[in-house]
Amino acid sequence: MGGHGYSGWWGNMGGPKHRGVVTYQLSPYEMKTNAHLISKGTHNFIRRTSSQLAYILPGVFLFWAVTHFGKKKHEWLNSKAGHAAQHEH
Repeated sequence: MGGHGYSGWWGNMGGPKHRGVVTYQLSPYEMKTNAHLISKGTHNFIRRTSSQLAYILPGVFLFWAVTHFGKKKHEWLNSKAGHAAQHEH
């Protein structure tokens, strides 16, 4: 099982040819990766986002409510009234 020397570059190893394999290649100049990005991309973004709002908004509202409550509670606990209420019991 020794090496028999250089067997070729990757994809051209000198082995038997594959049959029935068809490959296609597109020139990078024909791809136009950013074609219609502004005109159709904006519309698709709005359409897809609006269809997901029913799933996103409850979580966003819950996060905002918990954060708002926490900040208010923290401010109250660090105020004179909060200190007095904590030390009464």
